[in-house]
Amino acid sequence: MDGRNDSITSERSSILVATRVLVLALGSCAPLVSNRLETLDAAERLTVQSTIWATWAVVLLCVLVPSTVSLTALRLVSPFHLTLCVVLAVSNPDTGSLVAAVLSAIVVVLSLSAELGHVFVQTSAYGDERRILLRCPRAHLAVIVTMWSLWVASGIVGVSALVNRSWVFGGILTALAALGLPALPRRFHRYSRRWLVSVPAGIVVHDHVVLAETAMFARNSIDAAALVAESGESADLSGGTGRPWLEITLNDFDTVVRAATPSTPGGSAIHVKSFRIRPTRLTAAIDVLSS
Repeated sequence: MDGRNDSITSERSSILVATRVLVLALGSCAPLVSNRLETLDAAERLTVQSTIWATWAVVLLCVLVPSTVSLTALRLVSPFHLTLCVVLAVSNPDTGSLVAAVLSAIVVVLSLSAELGHVFVQTSAYGDERRILLRCPRAHLAVIVTMWSLWVASGIVGVSALVNRSWVFGGILTALAALGLPALPRRFHRYSRRWLVSVPAGIVVHDHVVLAETAMFARNSIDAAALVAESGESADLSGGTGRPWLEITLNDFDTVVRAATPSTPGGSAIHVKSFRIRPTRLTAAIDVLSS
């Protein structure tokens, strides 16, 4: 057990150190795109430079202070940084802007990875908790990407329009982006708080996207846990993530409460003998349940 824990700690340390090194290198993006920025007028150049530096600072702070909150911020801001670099690279490509875009893309891939997500959520764990992130349901992922894209696009186009003195058009789009600022990050943060949690007394499915109430099961009530590729008769608590799943079988029936839907605004209680979820790291989830 100690050897495995040492291995897990080493793995977490390695992925976090690698990400921090790459994020530090990401600070070179503003100098790398300097030639491209020279083609912009003074107001646009200052706006883009300031935004690149500001987003880099947020990404750096996130990887220096990992937590569930900083995971959400990292996954929202790093793709925005990439978007800026790609727009600059595509509009008038040169070596520096292409390198900046590639470097930013690598950081985004790492920020969205299951391994780094595991490090961030586990850092926020209490005491003997071991947390494993749950994969985002596919339908929800499509909505998240669409909402994020519209939010960012309205901000970029709106500010660009204001810089170019298109006050009405720019003002409307910027106002729409500002309206999303209080609400959207909070909604996105729910997906960083979806975990399978193991504690000495049992396991917890902490998921307020799929469930109305946290589902808790005593360790002695769990009969088996296995990876499955077929749904069988188990209840789907994954939200529709696709196979394979982690199927947990109980010794006896227990009750879980699904989240509200338009047809069941108060949620719906179901009795389960077995259920399936989809952790982002299936092997780690099996290790958690067997420890």
